[in-house]
Amino acid sequence: MRSDDGVPDLTVGDDLPTGHLPADRPRRHGRVTLAVAAAAIGLALVGSFFVRQERAADPVAPRQVAARETAAEPPSTLAWASALVARDGTSVTVYAGTSAECAELVQPQAAVAQQDGTRVVIAVKARTGRATDCTTSGAVTPLVVALPEPLGGRVLRDAASDSPPPTYFERDLPGLTGDERWSPHPGQWASTDDGWFQGYNGPGGSHLLAAARPTAGASRPATVGTLTIGGRKGVITGGAEGSWTLWWAAGEVTYSLRLTPAEGSTFSLKQFKREMARLNWS
Repeated sequence: MRSDDGVPDLTVGDDLPTGHLPADRPRRHGRVTLAVAAAAIGLALVGSFFVRQERAADPVAPRQVAARETAAEPPSTLAWASALVARDGTSVTVYAGTSAECAELVQPQAAVAQQDGTRVVIAVKARTGRATDCTTSGAVTPLVVALPEPLGGRVLRDAASDSPPPTYFERDLPGLTGDERWSPHPGQWASTDDGWFQGYNGPGGSHLLAAARPTAGASRPATVGTLTIGGRKGVITGGAEGSWTLWWAAGEVTYSLRLTPAEGSTFSLKQFKREMARLNWS
């Protein structure tokens, strides 16, 4: 006899003596046990199959972080701080950078954005990224721009602000580039500084620093002498115990040359004047 759920009924029949089982009862019990075990294993396998199917059907969430990492922001138009016009006026070096902490310009480019008979507008475009060396972040980046025609008397303007940043001219400086006694070396200053600087290594370990800045922001020590150079009258500051500096003005700009002797050496005022006179001021 079977119960309503299909499982064999193991109760003892009334026609048998109490305490005795039919001869085939052990075999029937074994078949029932095997059937129950097989049914349990089958249910477990079917359940595992559906779980795998449900997991396979789940959508995979996209890696949003990876998408942000590969997306490149378009370059921005940045302000530049100052400019140096080449001696022949056919090119301009503009100086730009970022003041963000441990950041630098990524692939900066500079080009003429507009020009007419009175002005030349230069635009600097770049992205800002993390600096490879945080100790040099915030330094100025020089960018050379070739002009379609010489600048002449036109004014340089910044495309980001439409203002004229301080502009300096190689024609107002001595020709140090072609002087074999002086070799320029890389230098850097803060990108927020509107001045201009260039250092040179010279004979016997001496050092020369050329600089320029708007006269309104320039300051100098007491004058100890004068010197006429290239049709301009300059003044001298400093002393033999340290360095000597020659100052002169051109328009609204003050230029200077500071000569520092090699370590352990000195320059007299007469020696300093002689060194300045040897430079090419034409």
